[in-house]
Amino acid sequence: MVLCLVALVVFAVLAVFSARYRPLALEAFECVARRMTLRPCETGLDQRIKAKVLSKILAKSPGTARFINKNFEVISWVFTIIFFVSLAYSLLAVYNLYVFGTCTPESPGACVITALKNATATACPTITP
Repeated sequence: MVLCLVALVVFAVLAVFSARYRPLALEAFECVARRMTLRPCETGLDQRIKAKVLSKILAKSPGTARFINKNFEVISWVFTIIFFVSLAYSLLAVYNLYVFGTCTPESPGACVITALKNATATACPTITP
């Protein structure tokens, strides 16, 4: 379930730019919709993603692959929480940038985007008649 939720967000964004990801985004949406109505996911998307991740790790470290296989659900939850917290902080920074002109109103000098914006403004001055 958790993996399908993150896959839905990621594939939905990728599907906007590439038709290759549209079937995967639809599959992730169907999986999330079924899980939200307390029905099992029939697409197997989560199992395919898990198999792909484990196959890459298994080639390099069988012990790590065994650990990830046993704790895959917990690891999925951790990465999902990190993903949504990071998304929330990014949206907060965009909001602060729009409203206050800096992504960190407490210390405006710490915002890299503001520094880049100011550097661009001084490097390319506008000519006023």
